[in-house]
Amino acid sequence: MMCAAGAPGVRVVGLGAGGHAAVVIEALRAAGVYEVVGLTDPRRELWGSTLLGVEVLGGDDELRRQYDQSVSHAFIGLGGVSDTGPRRRLFELAQAQGFELVTVVHPTAVLSPSARLGSGATVLATAVVNANSVLGENVIVNTAAIVEHDCSIADHVHVATGARLASGVRVGAGAHIGAGATVLQELSIGAGAVVGAGAVVTHDVDPATVVVGVPARPLRRVSE
Repeated sequence: MMCAAGAPGVRVVGLGAGGHAAVVIEALRAAGVYEVVGLTDPRRELWGSTLLGVEVLGGDDELRRQYDQSVSHAFIGLGGVSDTGPRRRLFELAQAQGFELVTVVHPTAVLSPSARLGSGATVLATAVVNANSVLGENVIVNTAAIVEHDCSIADHVHVATGARLASGVRVGAGAHIGAGATVLQELSIGAGAVVGAGAVVTHDVDPATVVVGVPARPLRRVSE
C-alpha cells in the first residue's frame, strides 16, 4: 500500500528510542507507507522527549494504550551490537500484545523479487538481498550489507553494516554478523554465534561461538 501525497499512512509505534530507531523512522518515511505515531523505551529520562519529531510516550506498558487507540502495527527500534536477545524479547512482546510487525525496506535497498522476508525484517539503505534468499522474522540487514543469492537467514539475526554473505550461506537464529565481516559461500553460521567486525569466515561456525580475525578463528563461547 502506498499513500497519496499528504495522506497519512498506516499508524505504527516503535519499540526503542535510540539510534537504530532513528534509522528505521527515516526508512519508513522514505517508503511513504507508515505514519510513526510514537515510541516506547524503558529509559524514563527519555519519556516526553522526541526523536526526529516522534514523541517517546513511555515504557512498554504504553503499548497496550496504543493498541487500544487503533495502532495495530509496530517496529523494533533496537539494533544491538552483538547480543540479539533484547531485540528478540521486544519482538515477542509486541507480538504478544497483538501488534503486526512491519517489514521495512528502504527505497535505496536492492531487493530481489524472488527474495522472501519474514515479519518485522528490516533492510536498510543500499543493502542488497539477492535472488532466492530468505530472511526470517525480525532480521536486520543493515546499511550497505549484502546477502547474496540462495542465503537462508533465520529469525532475529543481525547482519551489520557493510557485512557480506556470499551465496548459499546459512545463518542460525539469533546470530550476529559484525560490521564489515565476510562469510564465504555455502558456509553455516550456528545459532547464537557472533562473527566479529571485519572477520573473514572460511569455515563453518559452531552455535554460540564468537569468531574473529582473518581468517576467522574461535575466540570463546558466547556464554563466557
